[in-house]
Amino acid sequence: MKSVCARLVATCVVLGVLAPALAAASALGVATANGRFVVNSAQVSGNATLFDGTVIETTTAPSRVTLSTGARFQLSANSKAKVLADRVVLEAGASDLALDAKYEVEAGAFRIVPAAADSAARVARDGEAVVQVAALRGSLRVFNADGIQLANVVPGTALAFEPQAGGATAPSSFLGCVLKKEDKFVLYDQTTRLVIELRGQQDFTGEWGNRVQVIGTTDTTAESSVAAQMVDVTSLNRFGEGGCESVAAAIAADLPGAPAAPAAAEPAAVEAAKAPVPPPATTTGGGMSAGTKVLIIAAVAGGGAAAAILATQSSDDRSRD
Repeated sequence: MKSVCARLVATCVVLGVLAPALAAASALGVATANGRFVVNSAQVSGNATLFDGTVIETTTAPSRVTLSTGARFQLSANSKAKVLADRVVLEAGASDLALDAKYEVEAGAFRIVPAAADSAARVARDGEAVVQVAALRGSLRVFNADGIQLANVVPGTALAFEPQAGGATAPSSFLGCVLKKEDKFVLYDQTTRLVIELRGQQDFTGEWGNRVQVIGTTDTTAESSVAAQMVDVTSLNRFGEGGCESVAAAIAADLPGAPAAPAAAEPAAVEAAKAPVPPPATTTGGGMSAGTKVLIIAAVAGGGAAAAILATQSSDDRSRD
């Protein structure tokens, strides 16, 4: 009788030890494909259960991933990704994703965060360094490894990001309207769609309401109450007078001689991401944001224009998104 009790106690102890491990190994979701793909270096066919840290590699066929969190994505052929509980790490190739506000994408030196509860995106690796991001539905925020926001990507647009030597301390270049928010001079950059707080000895008052290009360095230690980045401006050049009314209205900023805009109820970076998109004052191909080259692109990983990417998906894909 004593030996039986002893065995029962031992069994309880073992189960108590294993319980946390079993909980930690709970499944995150399922990957499916019409053919073979690779999971943690082992070939599988049809479907596979995914756990935290599972690495998926596709060959000639794409693979669809459905997670218990509600996030869904499809890895293109010849792509590779690591699936984690809070994000997917795209290591090679491309992926179409339906994301919620709590599930992110990591690609190279960048982090892509959905700004809405129901966002759809396409993210692609172009070589070792360049990452292309297209917003199909809902805005996306792109951050560097230091947590500095580099851009808002709005629906129907695509941007390419490439880190530059020197990191965030490398010169930044922004193009857009000089405005005021909470009595601080800001610039709304028409490529990154960010509000940038301007700091320095330049004559910002004389350029208030004009379209300018500023070059400077992002202060990585400063936090702005009105902007995504604070930039120490080293040069400023005007390329157009006026024409900033729609921009000011979209981001609730002040123009000279106009009534003060109502105070924002949310942080400026969030406000800018949700604001109506003003028409660009002029055409620009890109700029530099916190040491990252940001370019407007018409295609993502050899596909069609960003606005047409969603249309190229099958009707089944769109119904799932």
